[in-house]
Amino acid sequence: MMKLLRTVLYLHHKLERASRTSEMSISQYRMLYHLKNGPRRAAQLAIESSIRKPSITSLMATLEGKGWITRAEDPDDRRALSIEITRIGTQAMKKFEAELQLALEEFLGDDAVADADEYMSGLYDLWNERRKVLLAEIEGPVSESVG
Repeated sequence: MMKLLRTVLYLHHKLERASRTSEMSISQYRMLYHLKNGPRRAAQLAIESSIRKPSITSLMATLEGKGWITRAEDPDDRRALSIEITRIGTQAMKKFEAELQLALEEFLGDDAVADADEYMSGLYDLWNERRKVLLAEIEGPVSESVG
């Protein structure tokens, strides 16, 4: 377990460094990533993207200013806002993913990155199932998969 922990932390550090030259931050990416499967409320986004509620408002303003998200009245609850990723936001997210993949390829080598999906598949499935359980406890049912 310690190997996994150390590897995750080290790769996170590498990706954080790689993101410094990008127009998108890791936090912004996490938020957009969770919007790619459909609109969410701010509280749900905070939980899914592991961003504290006080920070989510500022982050949403930044993303909205870049044209990456839109905020609108939630049709199911007029007191709440529904946040949705825009086409420009989706494009920016894909560009960021390509930049980070390139950084990983430079660090790990092309072959290791090509095999990463296979190596991580079981862990990803475990995480996705756990995420659905946790979110169902807090917010009700969630989408089937984030991948």
